[in-house]
Amino acid sequence: MASSFDLQAHAYQQLLFQHHDQRREHQGILLDALDHLSKDVAYSLIDDKHTYDKAKDLFHRKYNRLQRVFTHSASRHRQNTLQPLKLIYHQRRDLALKISELLQETRSETNSMEVRTHWNGSIAVVYNPTTGRAEWRQSWHGGIHGVFNPVTDIIEWRDELHAGIYGVFNPKLNIVEWKKVCQGGVHGVYNPWIDDIEWQISFHSGIGGVYNPLTKEVEWRSAFKGGVVGYFDYGSQTVKWIEKWHHGLALIIWDETIHTYRTTSSSGWYGK
Repeated sequence: MASSFDLQAHAYQQLLFQHHDQRREHQGILLDALDHLSKDVAYSLIDDKHTYDKAKDLFHRKYNRLQRVFTHSASRHRQNTLQPLKLIYHQRRDLALKISELLQETRSETNSMEVRTHWNGSIAVVYNPTTGRAEWRQSWHGGIHGVFNPVTDIIEWRDELHAGIYGVFNPKLNIVEWKKVCQGGVHGVYNPWIDDIEWQISFHSGIGGVYNPLTKEVEWRSAFKGGVVGYFDYGSQTVKWIEKWHHGLALIIWDETIHTYRTTSSSGWYGK
């Protein structure tokens, strides 16, 4: 008969597989099961710790310090009684941590918007509409960016040391266009009104751009030695901005008008 730990570990593996297999927009169906498993493991962990602490206290009262070091009976007691309880406690504690991380990640993916940062470097996110999954990457002391190419059905990635890098898919040429700038930031936005990509660079600063469907123009913002990303908020009908000093920024947001995710990042390097 399987132990409670084996059953919980098996449930975690099943939910982990479903998490990786499920599209980002459908992650919400896993929350109840993950929350229930998290609480179940937490209760078991309390019992494990109580049982282990009680057995350890009994062992210390039964054998003094010298006996615990030199006698065979104490060694056998430790091996046969304490070690199994300690092992299951540590295994359950590790499992609880994994479940907590999976629950946190799943909750983040159920939000309409998720932002991640990376200190003194760059971070980027790309949504793959084919798999329904978002891919995150980061780079230390340099820029990194990725773009989904609908022609090849793959994500193209590039990174540059001590430089900003950004790519945008050009629907006219059916290719990803790339630009880079040393010691600064670069950003490109496809403007459907003029059917072209607009580019901006900023030295020693991050830069972000957002197409405003009301004005049919791209709005720009820079942040000195920091990351900046923006998105069009349909509720307020304005462009919203997020800035963070000396951090790379990446954002993924659900767009109700096109029923998919948009992604953007501040993929620059601004110097020390």
